[in-house]
Amino acid sequence: MKTISQKDFFNFLAGALPELMASVMREDQSAVTKGKISITQFWAMHYISLDRKLSVNALTEKLNRSESSTSALLNRLETAGMIRRERSTEDQRVVNVSLTAKGHNMIRKLEKNRKQGICKTYSVLNTEERTRYQKIMTEVLDFTRAGQIAMALFLLFSCRIAHAQETNRYTLNDSVRLGLHQSLSVINAARQRQVAATTQDRAMAGAFPQLSGMADYALYDADNLTESGSKTMGLEASWTVFSGGKTLSAIRAARSYQQLAVHQERRIRETHVRDIILSYYQVQLAGTRVTVLEQSIRQLEDFEAETQRKYDAGTASEFDWLSAKVSLANEKPRLISARNDLQLAKEQFRNLTYLKDSEFILTDPLEYVPNNLALEEAVALGLSRRPELKEKADSVELRQEDINQQKSSYYPAISLFANYNMYDPDPYSFLPGSTSSGWQEHWSAGARATWTLFDGGLRKANLSESQLMLAIEEDELLDMNRTVALDIRTQWLRSRDAAETIRATDENIALAERALEIARTRFDAGMGTHLEVTQANVELSNARLTRSQALYEYMVAVTRIKHAAGILLEEYEDEK
Repeated sequence: MKTISQKDFFNFLAGALPELMASVMREDQSAVTKGKISITQFWAMHYISLDRKLSVNALTEKLNRSESSTSALLNRLETAGMIRRERSTEDQRVVNVSLTAKGHNMIRKLEKNRKQGICKTYSVLNTEERTRYQKIMTEVLDFTRAGQIAMALFLLFSCRIAHAQETNRYTLNDSVRLGLHQSLSVINAARQRQVAATTQDRAMAGAFPQLSGMADYALYDADNLTESGSKTMGLEASWTVFSGGKTLSAIRAARSYQQLAVHQERRIRETHVRDIILSYYQVQLAGTRVTVLEQSIRQLEDFEAETQRKYDAGTASEFDWLSAKVSLANEKPRLISARNDLQLAKEQFRNLTYLKDSEFILTDPLEYVPNNLALEEAVALGLSRRPELKEKADSVELRQEDINQQKSSYYPAISLFANYNMYDPDPYSFLPGSTSSGWQEHWSAGARATWTLFDGGLRKANLSESQLMLAIEEDELLDMNRTVALDIRTQWLRSRDAAETIRATDENIALAERALEIARTRFDAGMGTHLEVTQANVELSNARLTRSQALYEYMVAVTRIKHAAGILLEEYEDEK
């Protein structure tokens, strides 16, 4: 019997295993292939079915996902009526998850369809060959179950698959955390908040007395009346006790500016989170388009090969064969364009998250999660929590304090002062009773008032300018309130339209799959034309792409609603 080298064996398995899986799944008309549940949801239900009551933490470990993404996954399954969650009677801190009757029915259908696919795929083997095959598979499974999973995968899927396993995988939460941690705009926003805190310290300093010290030493030439040098030391204290409210206004303005910086930082963080999420969805949409078009091309390649065999056998015309080749050729540019779009989407995602990986995998798929946020509730949240509105409100407060600053110039400024100085020689020695020997002490104290009585209308002009700027800021705040409400309503309506499109396309995909199956059967029986097959293939691809686009638009609209309502960042506050 001819032997095969290890390298050739690895190469053979690398190509054979995907084909075997495709053959098994081809018979599967389950919810997975129809897109009603995702692969991740299927695995979650599979693990739950193996254990009567599986804890959420144990399921998280089995799925190798974060706690937040597992929680979101279970929310979707619970909404679909597939699973139920309940607290353990032994430990209230533990939440167990189990399948509902609907979930059990789904698993049984999946197992039945999978067995049908296996029966058809392996029906070519005789009794002896099935026995040898089972023995080999048992050895491999025992090897993997013994804890040598990584080595078994290497033996089964070759170096190429091992390399793919090393590719970093990112959930949506991971991506947001990474982007917020490394974004320069977010880092600088935090620094600006710290700068604003120093502004308040500066304003507070104006309310306290100021104390300064002075020392002086001077030498004189021979012609100077003083025979030797002079030395002076002293202290001076001053305190502005009244400034027409200018000092208090400056303190209030500094606090408003500090609040503005806090709201500005939140706006920048929330906007960056929004951009990362939208970019994440864009990559997933582009990847789905590539997958759908690859499936379409594989179907057209199979059809073209089958048509060529019929043409060679004389059961199909040359026109049918050439038309099949043309249909295949026309589909390939769409795939090329989709792959380019995917690469561009990945580059944009890498730029937002500061990823250094040239290759990466995003694990959270495009999935429909009902939006339970009512329209009026979203509008009310947006008007009360949107960072941009809070920023503008802080700007209005700053303009009001600017008016107070201008008004303070109409009042006098009163300050107290005190001086204590020591001289050697005493500059006042010429006075009667004074002595010039050694250090002499002198002090003074008093009050000082300054009041601008006439400035040519400068104060009036400054006050008028500040009042006009306040009116502008107030009008902009009102207008921004209307803009935020409109933005929320627009995105809410878009999410509703996209949700309706998703529900409509669920059945449409199943119908398109059935139509393609009928078209192929008719063509094989000589009752249909190649145009029916190619048209059915195009309609199936379009149905899948339409659903993916609707999913993307729905998830984008929900994300924009949360951003417009000022609640998007709350889902990731623990990442700060």
